[in-house]
Amino acid sequence: MSDTVALVTGAASGIGRAVARQLAADGCRVAVCDIDAKAGKALAAEIDGRFYSCDVRHLESVQAAFNGCVETLGTPTFVHLNAGIMTVPTNDPMLAIEDVSEAQYRRIVGVNLDGVYHGLKVALPLMRPAGGAITLTASIAGLGQVPTDPMYTATKYAVIGLGRAVAAANEGGSVRINVICPGVVDTAIVPDAYRAPQFNVMPPEVLAAEVVDLLKHGPNGEVRVKMSEERAAFTVQPQDLSG
Repeated sequence: MSDTVALVTGAASGIGRAVARQLAADGCRVAVCDIDAKAGKALAAEIDGRFYSCDVRHLESVQAAFNGCVETLGTPTFVHLNAGIMTVPTNDPMLAIEDVSEAQYRRIVGVNLDGVYHGLKVALPLMRPAGGAITLTASIAGLGQVPTDPMYTATKYAVIGLGRAVAAANEGGSVRINVICPGVVDTAIVPDAYRAPQFNVMPPEVLAAEVVDLLKHGPNGEVRVKMSEERAAFTVQPQDLSG
């Protein structure tokens, strides 16, 4: 895979960092895309990749990151659209929906949903000539609910729906689009309350292995769930997601 290029958003920490490391270990040249330049540059140096500043809320920033990747590494074969946040900073008091400010609403929708739209919008035309795969990070919240963060829940439902619809629209094409729905992963955005034993918190590396497998082998339209380190991943069937 030494000639294979991969691009990861939200790559400077958590799931994205673990995915970038695993892709690099598999021989990919990795574009590390994030708003955190310090951590992103450190990771790029560690894995012999390239860092590109990328605020996924803004189309021009996503376009610039992809352009930089194409110019310096090549057109990506694998893209992991992973950047994501919760409504409030880690361990801040959670908010009832009526107390979520307009700015907080715009920020979480901008990162969690607009970021995926921007990534798909830019990546698909670039990748179609040679083909490849795009994996979107959703969440088990998009199949259930996180009552303490309704906006996080809403954006993850939207990512699953968007991924499935775009996959169906591109069925038979050269680019596979699929979705990963993790349970609780040990990342900086996870509140302490969700680190209790009953939540079976996974190391990011465990989830990264599923993401890389989806990128390499996952069929178009697959929605894969990985709940814990101990439990095998499974695919949610389309009938299970019908209205």
